Amino acid sequence: MKVVAIIPARLESTRLPNKPLLDIDGLPMAIHVLKRTMLCNDVDEVYVATCNQEIIDAVERYGGKGLMTSAEHPTGTDRIVEAIDNIDCDLVVNVQGDEPLIRPEHISASIKPLLEDDELEVTTLYCKKNELNNPNDVKLVKNLKGDVLYFSRADVPSPIRVKHNEILKQCGLYCFRKEFLKKFAAWKQTPLEKIESVELLRALERGYRIMAVEVSESQSVDVLEELEAVRKLMKNDELRKKY
Repeated sequence: MKVVAIIPARLESTRLPNKPLLDIDGLPMAIHVLKRTMLCNDVDEVYVATCNQEIIDAVERYGGKGLMTSAEHPTGTDRIVEAIDNIDCDLVVNVQGDEPLIRPEHISASIKPLLEDDELEVTTLYCKKNELNNPNDVKLVKNLKGDVLYFSRADVPSPIRVKHNEILKQCGLYCFRKEFLKKFAAWKQTPLEKIESVELLRALERGYRIMAVEVSESQSVDVLEELEAVRKLMKNDELRKKY
């Protein structure tokens, strides 16, 4: 199977403007994501999909491939569908542009279940985290087979009756079969997707399976405090030396 990774990125972030181009250890954030994705041996091609020429320029300056897309897409996944329209592939990995510490083995972990299960259409990743009350994190709960039951920005399962502080935090990466991804993007946004602002609910609400695979934590960047945390972590990150 041919696997293509697409990194959606845009400058118009409301919580952290110009996020993809913010500097982390001498490189724009989006370039860290690009370079680390390119280190994954299970990915055949990597592109950054954006509606901003400044991002295209940065990607090409650092030897990457950029794809210009419409500015009208409501989600990163919708942007990816436009980007892959003329790309021949079987599997599409959506690597979020605000995951500068993403690891190649994380990407491989999202691909493997789709190679092993012909009936599975989409996977995502999660890590265990001991932090409650953070609306920037998307949480998930899963069944005993590893399939996602629900995504929420609230703390699930609720600690109201049984006290706990461990949640499963979704990581910013999904892997789709290409044909399913095209179908997914053609559907209208669903009620729970709009309420939670979690696009994979669009598939869950229609009854499709999503397998969740556990990985080590990868710090995403949504707000300034997280950016500063990643800048500190990057200084001691062993993968940084490889690019």
